[in-house]
Amino acid sequence: MICSSQEPFEDGFPNGDELTPAEEAAAKEAAEPKGVVKFGWIKGVLVRCMLNIWGVMLFIRMTWIVGQAGIALACVIVCMASVVTTITGLSTSAIATNGFVRGGGAYYLISRSLGPEFGGSIGLIFAFANAVAVAMYVVGFAETVVELLKGADALMTDEINDIRIIGTITVIVLLGISVAGMEWEAKAQIVLLVVLVTAIVNYFIGSFIPVQSKESAGFFRYDAQIMWENIGPDFREETFFSVFAIFFPAATGILAGANISGDLADPQMAIPKGTLLAILITGIVYLGVVVSTGSCIVRDASGNLNDTVSSQFMANCTNASCKFGFDFSSCRISGNSCRYGLQNDFQVMSLVSGFSPIISAGIFSATLSSALASLVSAPKVFQALCKDNIYPYIGIFAKGYGKNNEPLRGYILTFGIALAFILIAELNTIAPIISNFFLASYALINFSVFHASLANSPGWRPSFKYYNMWVSLAGAILCCVVMFVINWAAALLTNVIVMALYIYVSHKKPDVNWGSSTQALTYQQALSHTLHLSAVEDHVKNFRPQCLVMTGYPNSRPALLDLVHSFTKNVGLMICGHVRM
Repeated sequence: MICSSQEPFEDGFPNGDELTPAEEAAAKEAAEPKGVVKFGWIKGVLVRCMLNIWGVMLFIRMTWIVGQAGIALACVIVCMASVVTTITGLSTSAIATNGFVRGGGAYYLISRSLGPEFGGSIGLIFAFANAVAVAMYVVGFAETVVELLKGADALMTDEINDIRIIGTITVIVLLGISVAGMEWEAKAQIVLLVVLVTAIVNYFIGSFIPVQSKESAGFFRYDAQIMWENIGPDFREETFFSVFAIFFPAATGILAGANISGDLADPQMAIPKGTLLAILITGIVYLGVVVSTGSCIVRDASGNLNDTVSSQFMANCTNASCKFGFDFSSCRISGNSCRYGLQNDFQVMSLVSGFSPIISAGIFSATLSSALASLVSAPKVFQALCKDNIYPYIGIFAKGYGKNNEPLRGYILTFGIALAFILIAELNTIAPIISNFFLASYALINFSVFHASLANSPGWRPSFKYYNMWVSLAGAILCCVVMFVINWAAALLTNVIVMALYIYVSHKKPDVNWGSSTQALTYQQALSHTLHLSAVEDHVKNFRPQCLVMTGYPNSRPALLDLVHSFTKNVGLMICGHVRM
């Protein structure tokens, strides 16, 4: 007699063989090698999410958004983005606390809730979006370095090639940190967070210290008249939605913690706590920057110390800057000669800050930390997808190395994709597609919660209770609306890709059974329709033959089966019967 025992496939079972949550936790604990690095909610989720959400947008676009939209509408933009991310955070928390969570982040959460069709399609584009996001952040870093080199007249070749050279060197260093292991990567993230927080504090301290030499560039001090002047919008070649589209990618870092779910000590506690707290803290800081910059900096300034206003013309001067002895109306009237102020200078926060090089360090920290988080997320999500064997020819990327089961092959693949996009050095067309890929993932996470609640499956019992199925549905619709607001062409492309992958996986029918909410809803609907039909009288127009065929064993009388099948033809009901004495 031959006995076969099923070996665990590194950190789980392949091809969808699922255990109960209790069995899975026990199996994982037994299979786990000693010395594995696991993170708590602060280091694993909170730090990652905060670093990803506080992107480069905070330092070089937030002030421009205030200039265009005004304080009131800029606050509305931040709040709208926060509503989308908060609803998605609540939905993520609900799924993460419904049973045991393995590695794979967004892919694992969606595939185990909605099944392999949606999970497989989102897993692939989510991993790809993270890989391209590495390039986007690295190019953002390289552009800032090139600007500094240009200011010091120290360019190596020309601007585009310098971006390529610096970007390539940067991504190789980031790959080295990632391959060194999650522990080193987490230490690097802590250092980058300290730099980022120092830069933010440095800005707020500087905003309370008015310096006379900065007045010609539009920075005075906190003043009610400046605040009142900046409260309303002043859109110049922009609209509310185009400004919102520029800000929204800054809010797409909320799954950074969930993406390394396999490396968390207690994902069920860490993901809800860390994600929601990160959304709250970053949202408050964004709102603080909006109100602060709008209250002490004017929209337009020339930078010319001679643009002062004498006492006899003070009555004719109506701008907030007139109160401080400056009149910048001449540069506003003459077109684009205003080089400073909220509308014209992306580096306003450097100007206001107590010590401007710290803001440059903050920009570097924001871009590098986001790049590092994406460089780790993409291989982890892709590794989980490969293990489930949903797509052919990608199984080689499922293999993990070392005590932490690091996806080294996935790192190399992500590095290759990122490098290809860095060499293009022009990511303005790619950025909206990335945002749309992230939003498609958010929409499906929200829809997963709605679908699971609607199916009322006995397996849907999240310990996180602060969610609502209708709020989750509203979140899913909001994500879809935002996709089309940001870029309708990219949104259409994203939907086409998701549907194509969905159709492929549906056609392939992978041999997995994860007890998804789709199965639960199918059963519920079949049962309710059957019960509904039993109360309806048959009508001649809807007649379907229903035959009980006493075949004995079905293979013993194939001719009888063929005869009955010739008039049921898969639209009627044929039940084979066998009486055992």
